[in-house]
Amino acid sequence: MKMKKLFQVTAMVFLMILVFVSGARAADWKPTKPIEFVAPFAPGGGSDVLARSIASIIEGAKLCPQPLIVVNRAGGSGLVGTTSVVQQKGNPHVLLTFIPGQAQAALVAGKGAPTFRELTPICNLALDEQLIVVKTDSPLKTIRDVIAEAKRRPGELTIAGTGAGQDDQICQRLFERSAGIRLRYVPFKSGGECITALLGGHVDMIWANPPEFVPQWEAKMVRPVAVAKATRMTDFPDVPTLKEIGHDVTYFFYRGIAAALDIPPEAAAFYENMFKRMAESSSWKENYLKKYSLSPSWMGSKEFAKVVAQNEEESKEILKDLGLLK
Repeated sequence: MKMKKLFQVTAMVFLMILVFVSGARAADWKPTKPIEFVAPFAPGGGSDVLARSIASIIEGAKLCPQPLIVVNRAGGSGLVGTTSVVQQKGNPHVLLTFIPGQAQAALVAGKGAPTFRELTPICNLALDEQLIVVKTDSPLKTIRDVIAEAKRRPGELTIAGTGAGQDDQICQRLFERSAGIRLRYVPFKSGGECITALLGGHVDMIWANPPEFVPQWEAKMVRPVAVAKATRMTDFPDVPTLKEIGHDVTYFFYRGIAAALDIPPEAAAFYENMFKRMAESSSWKENYLKKYSLSPSWMGSKEFAKVVAQNEEESKEILKDLGLLK
């Protein structure tokens, strides 16, 4: 009995040592060179704003011993940038901003396109909102004006969005179904290009997240007319939701971070912890969430992976309706 008890105690001590050593290794891992931070859309869009805000806040708070170098790799509705990270399997010195559109673009592209399953989900940081935005001098003063004009001229009103078969077009299809209208969707590479097209008079309106139009809104160049949200936004109290005018259209738009597949577990843990600390900082809350009118939404790696998979599944039906998915 004494020998058995001694064996149990020894085994327990050994297990504790293993746990301690493993934890110490995770705590000791740090990036040893600058981190390539890929924003898979053109400058000026929401992903670009997110990446540059993160890089600045992390550097200012000294949360990482190496700088995050933002690199825009636009094209393929986000697939060019996503592919560039997927191809760096095992490399712990590359990160990627990740939104629903990247998962949807992979569905549309089909076999061979990089999916989120070929990445390491790190975390989700915020929820963005989908709004319909027009120029300040547009004759379309309200969302009811948009619906009335679209019914008068089916398929003629133009609305820009980022990419084909992504969040903006999916949101549009939900709106069209509910309102019984048809708009002409015009895809661009980024939210920045969409706002440029709107200001240039090339489209009647755009789908946009607040980070993509707040500067122009503050300059009184554009104005939002509706938001695909359950309740009105605090920063835009006069902008009605589509739901309150009789169209139950809401959209869950996450803004997260992923890394290459098969990076060391301690590297993934380092990044998740780094972003958690950043998300809790006053600088993040003031200089990103509040500044660009986003909602806080922290999710660790496991929860974020589940949300991405769920969103992908929900997108399939709309993509089929759009004729983009068999």
